[in-house]
Amino acid sequence: MQNGLPAGWRVSNSGGSWQAAAAPDRDDEDAAEIGAEEGLEPEDLRPDSPGWEDVEEENEELQVKSLLDEQIFSSVRAMVEHCKTTHGFDLDSIRKTNVLDFYSTLRLINYIRSEVASGNTKPDCSSPQAWMDDKYMQPVLEDDALLYSIDDLADPNDPEDPLIEPPQPEQPTEGQKTLVQRALS
Repeated sequence: MQNGLPAGWRVSNSGGSWQAAAAPDRDDEDAAEIGAEEGLEPEDLRPDSPGWEDVEEENEELQVKSLLDEQIFSSVRAMVEHCKTTHGFDLDSIRKTNVLDFYSTLRLINYIRSEVASGNTKPDCSSPQAWMDDKYMQPVLEDDALLYSIDDLADPNDPEDPLIEPPQPEQPTEGQKTLVQRALS
């Protein structure tokens, strides 16, 4: 019993009207069982209990801002296609021509965003020297979804694309090294 009320009962308004506990559905029972295992009270598991308003939805939609204008896209590929068809700016071609890895691509994106923010809507990307300065490691846009999704720029059909990480060979454990040494002795 909490605050003199039976479990599940609560005062629902400032006028003091009482509300009985609703019959739990199966999900509430499952949550209660899980909560009990975790040491939580049933009141802690209700969506209207304190703290739930801070929980973020896991299925937030990606919002990628165009490199060259204010349009927002739900995918990196859609943004790249927009820049190519609308502005004649081929990010894939620039990446491929200059064989850009993750960090070079990050610098390029920040260079382009910096140039566009300065009013240059057609940044010169003909030479990598333009964007290789470490100042372009700093994001121009706060929480830039494109920077979080650079891997989506990789061409899955090109095994030579520097953004596609080659499988790393497993490092032998100490036990495996010992077995090899014994076998060779």
